[in-house]
Amino acid sequence: MAETFAERTAGIWIPLVFYAVGGICMLAFWGVFSPSSYHLLALGVVSIVIAVALYSMSKWAYWFGLFTFPLLLVEFAYALIFSVNLVGWYPNLQVGLLNASLIIYLILLCFSFLLLIDRRNVLKNDRVLDKLRGSLLPSPEGSTKAKQTSAT
Repeated sequence: MAETFAERTAGIWIPLVFYAVGGICMLAFWGVFSPSSYHLLALGVVSIVIAVALYSMSKWAYWFGLFTFPLLLVEFAYALIFSVNLVGWYPNLQVGLLNASLIIYLILLCFSFLLLIDRRNVLKNDRVLDKLRGSLLPSPEGSTKAKQTSAT
């Protein structure tokens, strides 16, 4: 446990915290303001799954992050463009804070994605995939035991 904790450098912690907080914010926004926006629910859940996978140092966190980056980028860039086209950059404090938060989210999304790409070689724990492979493929130990028993 101590050695996996030591392997989590800032290159893992920053995306982990970003995806966790972003996922919680998306789920909160979905629940409070827009329950019919199921894409926010899906992206929020996937962001939390990525954060959990990063915490467990799983390799598939990289793949989820790789495939969800364009979705998150388009979603929040579209929200920013729609907000700016609808009411402008800063007509009042609430809209200004919304636009600023969308810009900060997009910057942190790109930064976290670059850190995730940079630290992808550190991610190596694939407990879920190993269990799936183990149940689908015969183990090499079992085949050698079968050969030994048939030879005797």
